[in-house]
Amino acid sequence: MPNAINYVDMYQEGLDQALVQGALTADLEAAAGTLNFLNAKTFKVQHLSVSGYKPHTRTKGYNEGSVTTTEDLYTLDQDRDIEFFVDKADVDESNQAASAANITRIFTQEHATPEIDAYRFSKLATLAQQYQDSLGTQPAKPYAQELALTTDNVYGAIKDAIFPIRKYGPQNIIVYVSSETMDLLERSKDFTRKIDVTNNNGTIESRVTSIDGVELREVWAEERFKTEFDFTEGFVPTANAKDIQILGVVKPNIIAKAKFNSVYLFAPGQHTEGDGWLYQNRIYHGLFVLKHKQDSITVVTKPAS
Repeated sequence: MPNAINYVDMYQEGLDQALVQGALTADLEAAAGTLNFLNAKTFKVQHLSVSGYKPHTRTKGYNEGSVTTTEDLYTLDQDRDIEFFVDKADVDESNQAASAANITRIFTQEHATPEIDAYRFSKLATLAQQYQDSLGTQPAKPYAQELALTTDNVYGAIKDAIFPIRKYGPQNIIVYVSSETMDLLERSKDFTRKIDVTNNNGTIESRVTSIDGVELREVWAEERFKTEFDFTEGFVPTANAKDIQILGVVKPNIIAKAKFNSVYLFAPGQHTEGDGWLYQNRIYHGLFVLKHKQDSITVVTKPAS
């Protein structure tokens, strides 16, 4: 029986591009060259630390410092797959590659990409809460909190979410906000704005794109923006899921990687599932915060109604 073609080998760049372009969390996607995969699921990241200054004495040379290199291992924790059967009467035999590409494109757009966003957002929120819990006492500016947002407090809530992670530099931070939060922000009572329609070519853009140099990104697909999902089939919010309103992330301290492992199309006769084409898609992916940078995420959730 002949071997099926692995379409990942043929279309890896196109598959990765389709996945990343539609993802709201694309800014967190790690470049393939930055990760040293040990196998299909595990990769390592090197961390370099050096000692600080010591008092200089004029009786001898420089003080000796230390350089320590550690390698942290991370394992992708989302192993997902799907299989489709298409009767051969519905597939043009001369267009096998296009058929595989079209199935992959539609599946990526409608299922894979939204699910990856949902997984990443929910895990980021979970990591923020776990770090908050590890502190023991409530800090002045919490990493995770519930808050009912209004036009009176939304600006302050975003500033408070930025404050604990601002030490990493505003250029390295992205703050995801729900559409409801963005609506409140554009009507916030903490600042006033004048919109000149004439000088803006007749268009009105009222969304706030940054605060103090920190980029704001609106999450328009709010079905992905929750704290917990059931991934038994697709992604479904659990009964305990909370709506995320604000999610602050230090981008360089997050590892988010999707890795296509296999996309196969088996022709009739290459399998025993029936008289047709068998399509299989499997993907590993995961998201992690660097182990020495656990204080890199903040989250504000909506209280239960």
